Amino acid sequence: MTATCLNCNKELNGDYCSHCGQSAKTHRFTLKYVFKQDFLFSILHVNRGLLYSIKELFTRPGHSIREYIKGKRVTHLNYFTLLVIILLVFSLVEELTPFHYADLVETQKEIVEGFESLIKKHPKYLYLGIIPFHALFSFLFFKRAMQNYAEHFVLNTYKISAILILNILFILLASFVKDISIIKKADAVLYWVTLAYGTWFYYQYFIVFYQNKFMLFIKSALCAFLPALILVLGIVAYFTLTSSSQI
Repeated sequence: MTATCLNCNKELNGDYCSHCGQSAKTHRFTLKYVFKQDFLFSILHVNRGLLYSIKELFTRPGHSIREYIKGKRVTHLNYFTLLVIILLVFSLVEELTPFHYADLVETQKEIVEGFESLIKKHPKYLYLGIIPFHALFSFLFFKRAMQNYAEHFVLNTYKISAILILNILFILLASFVKDISIIKKADAVLYWVTLAYGTWFYYQYFIVFYQNKFMLFIKSALCAFLPALILVLGIVAYFTLTSSSQI
């Protein structure tokens, strides 16, 4: 008797259905199957993909994500899944740690407090909202690479995920260090590390598309710097105007 796919009823000629892709080995659910196969497999698969993606983002970010976009996707964790996991960790760290960004400034505390409150209340919307902005800049800066806007969205999602990890590490450090002068120095270091990371990320990703490496470096640095600067200025202007209107 010829086996058929339980999902689409097409004839099976291998381990997977050639029509819909479902596995030919579909078992009835039992407690053993649920915990041994589905639960453990999903946890271990996510863990492997998560650890691999994080390792790649801090060892060969541009090369690795370029390979992912080209089609080498089995070992990487999906870009949205990675971002959501990191955002959940970021929100948890923000909520549980005593550190406040407003402690680092002596003036415009209301603006910083307002922005910090926004991050805590809507981290997913905030970071998902800035990715299209970053993607637009890299799309315009690196047009010669012939990457479409969606591909720029994906690569910038990975870049933002890595920068979020750096911010998580900073918040954890700032929560344990009591000396505000050390925290301020660490914050300054974070700024330059973030800028350097963004430059490195873009430079590595687009290096195969450009002959002039010096101009590529300049473009990478500007693309890492300008969107963040414009966003910060926009946020400061928004909270300044909001504060003024309430007086």
